[in-house]
Amino acid sequence: MPSNPRISVIMSVYNGEKYLREAIDSILNQTFPDFEFIIVNDASTDSSLKIIQSYHDKRIRVIENEENIGLTKSLNKAIKKARGEYIARQDADDISLLNRFEEQLRYLEQHPEVSLLGTSIYRIDSGGDVTGKRIALAKPTTKDMFKGNQFSHGSVMFKRQVIDNVGGYNELFRYVQDYELWLRIAKHYEVRNLTRILYKLRSHDRNVRFTNGEESALYGILAIKLAKENLEGEILEDINEKGKRSLYPYLSKNEEIVVHKARASLHVDNGNIKLAREEYRKIFSLTPFDFENDINIMRSHFGSDVMIRSSKIYEAIKNLRLYLRNWCSK
Repeated sequence: MPSNPRISVIMSVYNGEKYLREAIDSILNQTFPDFEFIIVNDASTDSSLKIIQSYHDKRIRVIENEENIGLTKSLNKAIKKARGEYIARQDADDISLLNRFEEQLRYLEQHPEVSLLGTSIYRIDSGGDVTGKRIALAKPTTKDMFKGNQFSHGSVMFKRQVIDNVGGYNELFRYVQDYELWLRIAKHYEVRNLTRILYKLRSHDRNVRFTNGEESALYGILAIKLAKENLEGEILEDINEKGKRSLYPYLSKNEEIVVHKARASLHVDNGNIKLAREEYRKIFSLTPFDFENDINIMRSHFGSDVMIRSSKIYEAIKNLRLYLRNWCSK
C-alpha cells in the first residue's frame, strides 16, 4: 500500500454485486498506478463484501459501515481517510477507461489553477453496451453551473486541499450531493471538464434517475438556492426537520417547471408516456413557449419507441452544440 499516494480513489457500495467487479477492475488496471482505493461497504446484504475481499491488491483499503448510512455520509468517511493529493470518484456500477487517471492528472498538473476536473462519458446499459454519449462542457461558467450539473459524479478528480477549504459533501443531501459540492467549489476555484470520454456511466433500473427523479430535482433546486444564498435560516431548518418536500411552497415558477420536467423524464424512463404527457401539459400551462416541451407533447402521442428515437436525435444535436462551443473556447 503506497504511504503517500498521488490519488485517493473513493467509492461507496451498497448491494452492488452485479457490477462491482467491473468497477473495481477498471480502477486497479489504470495506466497510472500510484493511488489508494478506498472502498466503503455501506452495510451490504448481498455478496459485495466478499467480492471486495477477494482482491489482494495492497492499494485497496476497506471501510465497513455497521449500518447503512447512505452515499453522502459514506463518501465523507472515505474523504477523511484519504491521504492523496488528489481525490478521484468512482461509482460501484460504472467503469473508468484505463487511461482516465493518467489523462486527468496530466491536465491538473499542467493547469494548477484548476481544482475540479470531470470528463465526457459513454452511456452504457445493464449489459455494458454503449447506448449514447455525453460530451462535457470544457469550461462551464457560473451561468452554466446554475442551469444544471455540468459534471458526471463518478468521473471527477479534485484537489484534496479544496475539500479541506470548502468542506465535504453536505449531509443534508440524500441525492445530487455532488452538484451542491461542485457549486460550492466553483464559487472559489476554477472547474473544468476534459472533452475526451474517459468514463462509462451505466443506466439500470436501480439508478437514482429511474427511481427518485423528482426527489433529485428538489435537491438540485435546494443546491442552487444554497449557492445563491436564497434560503432563510428558518426555511432551511424546516427542510432539515421535515425533508426536501418542505421546499415546495417556496418554489418559483421556473423551479416548478424543473420538477415537472423531472417527473416527465422519470415517466418516460419507466415507459409511462401517458403520465409523462400530463407533466408536459402542466409545463405548457406554466410556459407555453418552451419549444422543447412543445415538441415533447407532440412526440408523446406517438408512443415510447418514437420518444426513445427522438431523444437520441436530441442528444446528438446537443452534443454537436457542445462540440462547437468547446472548439470555440480553445
